[in-house]
Amino acid sequence: MLLQQGNWTYMIKSGRGSKPSGALVASSAPRSPWLGILKTCVSYTVGVGAVASIVAWPILGAQAAGSLAFGCALIVVFFGISLLVADWAGRHRASWALPAFLFMYFIKVLGMGFLVLFSGLPEWVLAPYFMWGAIGSLVLWQVGEIRAFSRARLPIFNQDDPSPSPSDGGDHGKP
Repeated sequence: MLLQQGNWTYMIKSGRGSKPSGALVASSAPRSPWLGILKTCVSYTVGVGAVASIVAWPILGAQAAGSLAFGCALIVVFFGISLLVADWAGRHRASWALPAFLFMYFIKVLGMGFLVLFSGLPEWVLAPYFMWGAIGSLVLWQVGEIRAFSRARLPIFNQDDPSPSPSDGGDHGKP
């Protein structure tokens, strides 16, 4: 759609986020970005982990493929729990989501450390393949998290803040 004003011609693309007239409208942030972030991370990690395990099966054997898959699954479970807790906390009170996420991050580091130091692997797991599966999954999970966070529409301003702003007839910049 073309819009002409004076000597200038503008091209306006109507579609998502636009009114039928072509005017752009502001969109709000989602209520909770955590499930979208979880979906992105799981798709990256499980997708590549499944392909790696399937490819490893005929080449390295079922035990190595299972070890890769087990390492991937452990990362998905531990890291997925923190995003689910953040989503749950954010639905009850938006300001609780990030502290809950950070708390669960601390807990999962301790939990994974406990599993590595004090709990042995099952007999069927081959440690090197498990380690490479876990490390690869961790890297993929972090790439997915960074990508999803960078694309998330997060609110910038605290809408619950009752303090008057200068545009609301507040102190007009007075200290």
